[in-house]
Amino acid sequence: MDIKDIILKSIYGQLTDEEQLCLDEWKTQPNHDKLYEQIRANILQKKAVEYLSAIDVERALKNVRNDEKKTSYRTKIIKHYSLLRRVAAVALLLMVCGAFWYHHEYTRVIPPVISEEVHQAMQQSKESGKQGAEVVSSATTGKKIITQEEASLYHVDDDFAEQLAEAKRITTHHDKEYWVTLDDGTLVHLNYNSRLIYPEQFGDRRDVILDGEAYFMVAKDKSRQFVVHTPQGDVKVHGTEFMVNTKDDSYPQAEGSSTTVVLVKGSVSFTTESGMEQQMQPGQFLTVSSIGNNQTTASLRVVDTTPYEAWNTGTFVFENSKLEHLMNVLAQWYDIKNVNYTKNSLRNIHFTGNLKRYGSIERIMQAIMMTCDVRIALDKDSITIYTDH
Repeated sequence: MDIKDIILKSIYGQLTDEEQLCLDEWKTQPNHDKLYEQIRANILQKKAVEYLSAIDVERALKNVRNDEKKTSYRTKIIKHYSLLRRVAAVALLLMVCGAFWYHHEYTRVIPPVISEEVHQAMQQSKESGKQGAEVVSSATTGKKIITQEEASLYHVDDDFAEQLAEAKRITTHHDKEYWVTLDDGTLVHLNYNSRLIYPEQFGDRRDVILDGEAYFMVAKDKSRQFVVHTPQGDVKVHGTEFMVNTKDDSYPQAEGSSTTVVLVKGSVSFTTESGMEQQMQPGQFLTVSSIGNNQTTASLRVVDTTPYEAWNTGTFVFENSKLEHLMNVLAQWYDIKNVNYTKNSLRNIHFTGNLKRYGSIERIMQAIMMTCDVRIALDKDSITIYTDH
């Protein structure tokens, strides 16, 4: 009997035992069982006789094999696609993590490392009564901290002026200093007779105004430059330690206006009013002076930064300094109104040494007398310098 007839009879349950054995043996051959199911399904939907008369068993087997190959290929494609999706997902995750890390690193603010010496100096300043200043806040007074004229003097643009709408002004007097931590963690040591103006909260920039002398320990922030505005120009930096003095009387000019910058660590630049930019390296001392007609001159030299760091840690350092200059510094610090010399030649005696910034004036004068071979008399708020010979 033809296999087609056997398949048809099996669908209708009319096979004899011999025919059933024949069908079972036929189905054991490769892919015949699948062909049988496929034929059976089609026969149930169509007329069995018409379908079986038109069917080509060998061709059907070939189609079954092709379907298997397609299914196998499709399975591989699905597996590869699934793998690609997983790889893409991992790559996307790495990209997102990388972008997040970069943004975090780029915008991360790292406060300065404060040495034990600086911590001790801050404590001694408080204990000795030297830590003190007049602090004015626009939020408290409801008034602007800086006038339009001052804004022009310190090169304040519209963006910075907007930040100064909520700002503070710290002013120290002749015998006081002040330590202040700014919004970003920057620590500023303001010397006597100085003023600092700064926004209570920094926005997309970090700008301050300085009139006088200050030591800056700037927080590192790659996304926001730190700028100190002075009458002679701007000090620009990302994160470093440096000193700025807008009232350095060691460099008198025609108009008496100069700013000095000493770079201790890191890298800064100074941009003058005319737009000239001077890069600085650690250990360099920059002097920028006004010479009239809105013009400035700049000079750069290498120095030992130790004396400029010392006052920040509670020590006066004098290197071959005239006694007159030494006494002027101490007179301001200790609120001495008059310094008198019985001989003019005493003014030019040179002194080299370190003096404790928070020591008693009596002990400091004793050290000066021993070093300079002079006599010093203290009388309330005046000093008289003389000799026995």
